[in-house]
Amino acid sequence: MLVSKYHLMERVWPGAVVEENTLQFHISAIRKAFGADRGLLKTVAGRGYRLLGRWNVLEAPEPGHRFDNAERDPKPPFRSNVPIAASALIGRSEPRQHLLDVLSAYRIVTLTGPGGIGKSVLALEVARSIFPTLGGDCWIVELASLSDPALVPAAVSVALGLRLAGSVISAESVARALDREKLLLVLDNCEHLVDAAAKLAETIVRLCPNVSVLATSREILRIEGEYAYRVPPLDVPPSRQDDEDVIRGYSAVQLFNARLIALDAGSSAGPGNLPLIAAVCRHLDGIPLAIEFAAARVATLGLQQTTDLLDDRFSLLTAGRRTALPRHQTLRAALDWSYELLPEAERSLLRRLAICAGGFTLEAASAVMGDLGVTATMVAEGIASLAAKSLVSLDASASFGRWRLLETIRAYALDKLAESGEGELVARRHAEFYRDLFALAAEGPSVDFNDLPRYVRDIDNMRTALEWAFSRDSQEIDIGIGLAVAAGPVLLATSMLPECYRWSEQALLVLDDTRRGTSDEMRLQAALGYSLMFTRGGGNEARAALDRSLSIAEVRGELTYQMWLLSALNLFHFRGGNRELTLQCAKRSLAVAEALGDPAAFALAHFVLGNSLYLTGDLKGAQAEFEAAIENRSRAQRASKVYFGFDVAAPAAMGLASTLCLQGYPRQATKQADLILDDARHIKHSITLSLTLIHAVLLFLWTGDLETAEKVTDWYISNGRAHSLALQVLVGRGIKALLAISRGDSQIGVDTLQNCVQELRAARYGMMASPFNLSLTEGLAATGRFDEAMSVINDGIQLVEMNGDLIYMTELLRVKGVLLLSMPQPDVEEAERLFDRSLELSRQQGARASELRTTADLAKLMSAQGRRQDARALLEPMVAGFKGQDTVDLAAAELLLMTLQ
Repeated sequence: MLVSKYHLMERVWPGAVVEENTLQFHISAIRKAFGADRGLLKTVAGRGYRLLGRWNVLEAPEPGHRFDNAERDPKPPFRSNVPIAASALIGRSEPRQHLLDVLSAYRIVTLTGPGGIGKSVLALEVARSIFPTLGGDCWIVELASLSDPALVPAAVSVALGLRLAGSVISAESVARALDREKLLLVLDNCEHLVDAAAKLAETIVRLCPNVSVLATSREILRIEGEYAYRVPPLDVPPSRQDDEDVIRGYSAVQLFNARLIALDAGSSAGPGNLPLIAAVCRHLDGIPLAIEFAAARVATLGLQQTTDLLDDRFSLLTAGRRTALPRHQTLRAALDWSYELLPEAERSLLRRLAICAGGFTLEAASAVMGDLGVTATMVAEGIASLAAKSLVSLDASASFGRWRLLETIRAYALDKLAESGEGELVARRHAEFYRDLFALAAEGPSVDFNDLPRYVRDIDNMRTALEWAFSRDSQEIDIGIGLAVAAGPVLLATSMLPECYRWSEQALLVLDDTRRGTSDEMRLQAALGYSLMFTRGGGNEARAALDRSLSIAEVRGELTYQMWLLSALNLFHFRGGNRELTLQCAKRSLAVAEALGDPAAFALAHFVLGNSLYLTGDLKGAQAEFEAAIENRSRAQRASKVYFGFDVAAPAAMGLASTLCLQGYPRQATKQADLILDDARHIKHSITLSLTLIHAVLLFLWTGDLETAEKVTDWYISNGRAHSLALQVLVGRGIKALLAISRGDSQIGVDTLQNCVQELRAARYGMMASPFNLSLTEGLAATGRFDEAMSVINDGIQLVEMNGDLIYMTELLRVKGVLLLSMPQPDVEEAERLFDRSLELSRQQGARASELRTTADLAKLMSAQGRRQDARALLEPMVAGFKGQDTVDLAAAELLLMTLQ
């Protein structure tokens, strides 16, 4: 049966003027309640709604008999002037229920919050909800139009229709007139008459036992028995949420969309636009009044244009309802009302606090007020007063005193700061304070992870200070350089590498000759080189910066920085595949660690040496170094101490697992890798996670577990994207192409991988050169492009011979042998020679996993030549040596051995 929307509205809201979006909102709520069966309630476009399925119809209860008291109509004697709701109240069901519960226990309840947060609308909804069961009258008294506090009692008397004798109407006379009458009194907009409103409410509650008061004010009344409720903003989606179904569930978005529908602009809320709407709601702090203004602008300007103009929100958001109070007709007017009620001392404090981005402490607030001669106690009292007036919010996430301004209030106060002429002075004091604060973090090249939270909270303040300092003339440059030096270690520790590069480079460009060779240059060059290495690859600029910083550290005797820089250079050359320079840096770092005598330094030195030996094919030596790194890491006095911008614990453990895998213990290696990956989910540092994941990917590729390798690759790519590590994302794309080739999708895999290899070569990133060359060779051969395959494998062998990363040579020789056998004119003799060379090198390295692969290929060749007994004699002991292990290579070798029986 089809039910028209007009029939529904008449049945549910008889006699009331109801907007269509109210019906749509309730239909949406019904569908939500249906859960998985939401499809039972169908919309018939332009006509109404249809309920599908079979239903039992219950008779409506007789008039006068209700299911509960909440549905009871008020008795005739009870009166109310609370208006009928013009539209549904969105996103306030929980606050509404909470306030209904509170009013059953408290007789005076005050709703507080900044202008536009929706205090009055919520109070009216609560009054409407409570009236049917109140058993008394419900009156709203609007105080916004009053300017004389003495008239507050008279306004209440007039609204309630009281007949009072005498010429003077006071709080006491109003209370005596009410006597034992039962009612709910709503005092709306008390902030500009707060003392008079407080006196009236307190008197009424004291003398009238059956009267409750619900007040709205931007600051609490501060009277005995008062329950203060701060009305929260509407819920807004987090910045990285792009699932449109999830976005629709946030109340700020629901209000925005409801207003668009009411303005006949519902198409702007269609698929594809919701992430942009979510961004608008975030930008406006979830403040309902601002959201309604923004929706009105979208109806005339469009969504994208409105979004682009939001930085000038006070000029843009002026389309209030004509019937609204004057201060609710523009966003600026709403905040002007609050600002003009402040005493000058608090106006000055609010203006100056606006310079702080992302929050502030009492120390920061005192610093920006310092030139006015005010004490910390006076500043604290001012903050407390602004918080009471809903202009400053306590940051509950901090374990110490920290506050913030909503961005809308901050933008307004910044305008006022600019108008005051104090902007430059306050910005300078702000920058100097955060330079000195972050300087504590710059004592070493990296920040202890335990100390990070104290600095992370003020990243936005540091960024604001840097932007200001480097946009001013030369006299502020010193502040900018000091900020960049201090910020470097924090930006590195938080993986904000593009930003670290930006500010380090900017500071170095303005560094004069008097600062060359100083600690400042050393720190800036180190930060520049490190951030460049991970964001742009192994180019000359990164190496030059790291080398320059190391030379200054050696001249100055800065052992900690020497340790850090040698480790960075080791990784730089490791990524480039240069065995000789990698090993050289590793050995030098071990010498510096001995001079430092710190277990954490030894852990780092043994880790980088383990990486270097692994690259050369010295698996036994690499195993010993990784084990030493893990042991020293466990003995470090400060468990999270890092020198190199990452913690070696997980990368060293994964390096050891990779080594064990190649040594012929794949089961132990994969079990260990699984445990490390479980722990890695708690790693918050991108470089630490990156080094751990890339070793894990290579391990699972070797064992043939392509499914796990792909999952870890997706994780690796996600980590790179989250921290703007473009090369890491590129490597991840290459691994995905390698996986495609391994699964038989050679053509697409080859095309993608060739592009990735070309880009990585341009960035001088060589760490994955051999694995990618091996995969390309196999993919090209599978598509019949044998000449190209031979060119790739020969280039790969030549590159390894030049760089010395011999760990890959066994595979390169084996794959070239397989390629020679698969060509239209096989070269059997050369293939067998290559297999023999691969086996010899595998045995030298102790790489039993490589030896197994090559042995199986050589056994196949022997069998094809009719030398089955020789093939079996070669393969059988090799397979027996892997008893209890489980890899794709072993399964293939066992199957081959069965055919040789």
